[in-house]
Amino acid sequence: MAHNDEKPGSVAPPRLIGVPNLTLDEARKQLHELSRRFIELRKPSRSLLDRAVDVGPHRKGGLLMVPEIDVIAAIERLETAEREKEELLDELEDVGIILLAQERLASPTPVDRLIPLVELAQQFGREHLIAD
Repeated sequence: MAHNDEKPGSVAPPRLIGVPNLTLDEARKQLHELSRRFIELRKPSRSLLDRAVDVGPHRKGGLLMVPEIDVIAAIERLETAEREKEELLDELEDVGIILLAQERLASPTPVDRLIPLVELAQQFGREHLIAD
């Protein structure tokens, strides 16, 4: 689908492989039909690009038409992934603190430098790790 009629030495813009493309005139003529088809969709696609249509002068893109239901689903997937990432980062931080505590407990510490475990957990905002 991608073609390169750029001047030698210039970098071609990225292309969306597998996404149908239309000229501006073709898109203008098909706009109502595309809109009707997109509105009738009831189930989102797995990928944002599955039902996308690339539009631009001379089929060179610039505008991407995507069903609203697919955009909403993609946003929800991104938000879920972001939440999961934050949860995993929190868990990693907890594991790091636990490993640090284990390392410290493995070697003797002068009594005057000991920090109560509760105070240490509070300093790092990890009170939930301490059992009541």
